[in-house]
Amino acid sequence: MVSAVGGAVVTLAEGIDVGTQLGPVSPYKEIWLLPLSLCVGTMGAMVVSIHLANRLAVPSSDAKGFRELLGKSYDFRNLWAFGLLGLTLGFGFVAFTEYGVLPPDDLPQPLFDAMISGPFSLQVWWALMLIGLFPVVEEVLLRGVLFTGLSQSWGPGMAGLMTTMIFVGVHMPKVLEYWPAVLAVSLIGSLTVLLRIRTESLAPGIALHSTYNGVLVTVAFLTQTTS
Repeated sequence: MVSAVGGAVVTLAEGIDVGTQLGPVSPYKEIWLLPLSLCVGTMGAMVVSIHLANRLAVPSSDAKGFRELLGKSYDFRNLWAFGLLGLTLGFGFVAFTEYGVLPPDDLPQPLFDAMISGPFSLQVWWALMLIGLFPVVEEVLLRGVLFTGLSQSWGPGMAGLMTTMIFVGVHMPKVLEYWPAVLAVSLIGSLTVLLRIRTESLAPGIALHSTYNGVLVTVAFLTQTTS
């Protein structure tokens, strides 16, 4: 759904840009189309997925059942440890790509390139989506709704494996050409599902995922500033 919305918006922009009767799209407006389409598509996918899960759940999910579907509540005072783990993984990935293997400077990085090339207000929006929106939505849908449903049919082990494979598959178009990124995505997917199984909560995985993304966003900004 996210890909469909994003692709439709980009295709529309390209069609307008080549000279339809609607006229060209200004560069300033065009750079807003990708983050806007990703935001709309992501939120739409979340609403549709939760609605379907609520309708198909047996028995039907009420407010209490929905909270259980997403995981037990968690003591947020203990989340610092998982945030620290996310920071460690993020800095570890950056150090590995800068000093262990060839850095991905010459490889396509559409989201980060779009983020750092826009005006300040758009950069803030990108940062909020990458650090706040995307990790929360991915954890809720994959480690929350989907993991819970698959666990009821196949058990937590197979559900964890399937959701991790889906998580890697969703990110594959962005990381396929760079094997360290594939490894990092696989590790994040595995750790977050293990935290979901062990703690029965989504909060630790969200903390890890968000802080990891935060490191990558910060490094992208610092790299641009240095350049």
